[in-house]
Amino acid sequence: MLSRVERKIMDLIYEKCSGKKSVLFTPSEIQEYLAPKHELTFKQIEISVKNLMVDGYIDVYHSDNKGKLNYVVSLKGRGESYQREKDDARDRMVRSIGWKIFLAAVGVIATLIMWRIIGR
Repeated sequence: MLSRVERKIMDLIYEKCSGKKSVLFTPSEIQEYLAPKHELTFKQIEISVKNLMVDGYIDVYHSDNKGKLNYVVSLKGRGESYQREKDDARDRMVRSIGWKIFLAAVGVIATLIMWRIIGR
């Protein structure tokens, strides 16, 4: 299960990598993308990127450009299906909420029927 930060990083990577074999990212680019909500250090970004790599979402190669770290990122099989996983999770949540609302309504109706029966 991905953390919120990892999901946001994966959103950025998926958006940039769609239709491309690999994409170049800098840690500062990822940090800027997360900036309003998540203030992360480069070390925390590195850990999140490694977690995505270990979970099978991406392949990452480190590149050095004028002394600055860059990530060369390509999507793996699980990364390519990331959007589908995300949509499926949202659909499951909507179905779950719908089912709970339905059960609550049935409970209210059953309670009203029982009050009518007992009240007579």
